[in-house]
Amino acid sequence: MSHPWPRSDAWTLTSDAAETPGAVAAERWGWLEVFAAIQILWGVLLFLPSVQPIRMYIRAVPYVSSLGALVYYARYPSGGPLPASSRWLLASIALLGANLLHPETQLKAGLAQLVFQISIAAPMFWAGRLVGSHERLERLLWIVFVASLASAAVGVLQASWPDRFLPPEFSALARRLNPAVVGALTYYGPDGRPIVRPPGLSDLPGGAAVAGLMTVLLAAAAVSHERTSGIVRLFSVAAAAIGMTVLYLTQVRSLTVMAAIGVFMFAAIRLRQGRVMRSGWIVVGGVALVAASFVWAAAIGGKSVETRYSGLIDNGLLTTFQQSRGQFIDYTFRDLLFRFPLGAGLGRWGIMTVYFNDAARWYTPLIYVEIQITGWLLDGGVLMWLCYGGALLSAARMAYVAAVDRSTEALQYLAAVVLAFQLTIVALCLAGPVFNTQLGIVFWMVTGALVGTRRALRADVADSDD
Repeated sequence: MSHPWPRSDAWTLTSDAAETPGAVAAERWGWLEVFAAIQILWGVLLFLPSVQPIRMYIRAVPYVSSLGALVYYARYPSGGPLPASSRWLLASIALLGANLLHPETQLKAGLAQLVFQISIAAPMFWAGRLVGSHERLERLLWIVFVASLASAAVGVLQASWPDRFLPPEFSALARRLNPAVVGALTYYGPDGRPIVRPPGLSDLPGGAAVAGLMTVLLAAAAVSHERTSGIVRLFSVAAAAIGMTVLYLTQVRSLTVMAAIGVFMFAAIRLRQGRVMRSGWIVVGGVALVAASFVWAAAIGGKSVETRYSGLIDNGLLTTFQQSRGQFIDYTFRDLLFRFPLGAGLGRWGIMTVYFNDAARWYTPLIYVEIQITGWLLDGGVLMWLCYGGALLSAARMAYVAAVDRSTEALQYLAAVVLAFQLTIVALCLAGPVFNTQLGIVFWMVTGALVGTRRALRADVADSDD
């Protein structure tokens, strides 16, 4: 199968451990590629029998690998000053550390949350050191695309043949917290058989939705590239159909809508670059894909799928959003903002509170969080909104500048892909705590890789001028 983005001329498998980050590392397979695959394919281990007792350790692999890479590559020079997004990230981490002193902090859970957030942001500080050409950024996006497609495809198979393709056990932790969780996330197909919302390569119902989102977005990007071959274009169209179908089957409406919006945002970026015909074809093809995938999903999931999404048409997107995620935004701004303008202390929400909660601190109860902006408010108040928001805006601005910069034409297309991915993930902060998941790691990984690519291209230009 040919590569959906332009190929690198030197794809030699090696280890980054023996490399000095720079141009040589940019042309070789190594830790960066392995790391990208880990973020999406880690769940394969959960399909092994009797692994639930060690699920916590398996689940920690993506985050521990990110922290380990941060420590390892800290030995090397960064190759230039920290970009603005990195400086904002450092400010947010410092703010998290300061909030450990908050009187209502759950200390063990708070320390765990601090380390957790450092692991998520870490790729922004080391990934760029491994990228010395745009070929490696292309390769990185390719790996994220294929790994996401694998998880999405497994999700479709799980809805079609659950006895064969569902993981042997669903999360013991989720069952302990709510024994009815799996039943609540199960619907019935056209033949009356129960269908658990596909977990994909995870053990959480609906977990395939994230993989479906990334598959749709990256497949649309691959199809739109002028240098994509006909075979790869057909492959990418099929991949997009699989990704959209699994989104319907998971019934996670927020991610389903954001997948479609992400594709249209990518089309808008391509239009800004002057690719008028490409932009138009993306929009037309996206509409056809949404419709065709819905027919496929309805054939598998039956009326339950149709009913789940009919409300988007009957009530409209804004009304549906207000009835679901909108209430959490209202709760954040009308209640929590006035109670915790400077934060509620660390360890008050999220998975770290489940693992490290101190029952003796009953007077600092856990706070339920459904969306990312609520979590940021609790962790650092309005200042955290400014710091992490500044990091995200700076990252998107950097990608936008690269996408419209005609002096680095080789990078324009890749920057457009990264920008569309960034904007989609940022928008998801209103739908879920995305920067408390591997999706946040992937965000900072591709952002850091784009920073490294721009730095390398500028160095090449400077050398040629000399």
